[in-house]
Amino acid sequence: MNQRRHSMNFALMAAVAVVLTAAASSAMAQMRTRVWNFDQDPAGKVPPGFTSALTGRGTVGRWSVIPDHSAPSPPNVLAQISTDSTDYRFPLAIADDTNYKDLSLAVKFKAISGKVDQGARLVFRLEDPDNYYVARANALEDNFRLYHVLKGRRVQFAGADFKVTPNTWHEIKVEARGNEFKCFYDGQLKFTAKDDTFKDVGKIGLWTKADSVIHFDDLTVEDLGSGKSSTSQGKILAQKLVDELAAEHPDLVRIGLHLTPPNRTDNIIVACNIAARIGRKSDPEDLKAMQTGKPVVLKEEGNFDVTLPLHTAAGKVIGAIGLTFKPRDNEQGSFAAERAKKMAAEVEKQITSETKLFESAG
Repeated sequence: MNQRRHSMNFALMAAVAVVLTAAASSAMAQMRTRVWNFDQDPAGKVPPGFTSALTGRGTVGRWSVIPDHSAPSPPNVLAQISTDSTDYRFPLAIADDTNYKDLSLAVKFKAISGKVDQGARLVFRLEDPDNYYVARANALEDNFRLYHVLKGRRVQFAGADFKVTPNTWHEIKVEARGNEFKCFYDGQLKFTAKDDTFKDVGKIGLWTKADSVIHFDDLTVEDLGSGKSSTSQGKILAQKLVDELAAEHPDLVRIGLHLTPPNRTDNIIVACNIAARIGRKSDPEDLKAMQTGKPVVLKEEGNFDVTLPLHTAAGKVIGAIGLTFKPRDNEQGSFAAERAKKMAAEVEKQITSETKLFESAG
């Protein structure tokens, strides 16, 4: 009888542990508000953490981080620069590590060119490249529309007509709560609508049509806290350690903790002093530091970017820590690595286990 009771207690404790781990993973996966301004991303390619996809026909879009000093937050923007004029062609840039149901989603955009179309779109509750909601403003048609795309077929269910000026920065925003939607243009509510096509969480992203060349900046999402996308209150321990290290060392430009979250197989940034980077997959140098146990030192825009294996206080390798900082006078890579090791040790001495990093810091 005692053995049976012991087994039941153990099973209960295991079930509770699974629930707590899942909750911590959800809290890590997305901040309540995230902003992508693309200013820290490498130019000439799709930004890390985004995937290019296509609805309809024609070629996949060419999404690229490029400089635009007119941008709301210069110097960089994300641009769709392909001019394939196939009419039913919708290039997407999907934010990989996002998962929202009720949200406030906004982006600033500038319509550059397009003979078939000059439309800027926001995608949300995306299940795959053929199933999602999309809100778009069009500088050729002078209108603002809300659609659902179901099995690749686009259907409008709300909209408004007004002047959309090309080659000028504007903002579109959508708020979604359940089956109710509010759509804003330059801060003004333009229309409301209801629709029940997609009721669950999904990814967010950007969308254009045909030969539209559009610049995007300051993609911003706020979790409105309903349904599966709601996050836990407060921050996880990993983020608390990053915040404390940033406060202690103001010369650190960037701090990132790279770990494999519970129930995941890939290594990602679980905590960072730049919120938009949280959730991105780890780069090759991060993985190399974990695999070799040795620091990887790079020079990046005049800064040292040092990636080190991340240990627990007992010395077990559990991931990687990336530290970016300005060099001191004539500082060489080997000295930068030693400086980074000392800062990393301040974090490591507080890590009793990997699972603790995903628990609430409260």
